[in-house]
Amino acid sequence: MILEHTDSENFSAWYDDEQQILHVVYKGVLTAGTTGHCYRWLGEVIQRRPAEVVNAKGSIYDFRQVTGFDSRNLTSAQRQSQQFNSKADISNHPVALLVDTYLQEQILRVELKISPQQDRKRLVHSEAEAYTFIASFHPVDEKAEDSTSTPLP
Repeated sequence: MILEHTDSENFSAWYDDEQQILHVVYKGVLTAGTTGHCYRWLGEVIQRRPAEVVNAKGSIYDFRQVTGFDSRNLTSAQRQSQQFNSKADISNHPVALLVDTYLQEQILRVELKISPQQDRKRLVHSEAEAYTFIASFHPVDEKAEDSTSTPLP
């Protein structure tokens, strides 16, 4: 079930409560304004639904429809990310960065090199790879599952 959704000319975003994953799809030229708009929306979602956000398994940021990057976006994205990270503990929140082209991959590689918590962020080339990365970040404790599925004597 989609709990939150926003749509604009340059990005769409939604939180899927069933999968517990935040999805962001960027479109066109990615600008500092678009990045700021996305982070403002995310902040509003956190204020409205803090319990759901705490339980989120991860995020998928899809850059496949991005046709270019404004030169100010890298600085803006880094600043917005740092501000956001200072307000919420997201150290256990994996982020899959979905790319399709060489340009998208190279720009995001630069972002990954200058941003903290690189281990929770990964470039991926398909949605399946994004979901696999998020799932691998939260391994299931098989013993805990076995003890809850087997009745006690």
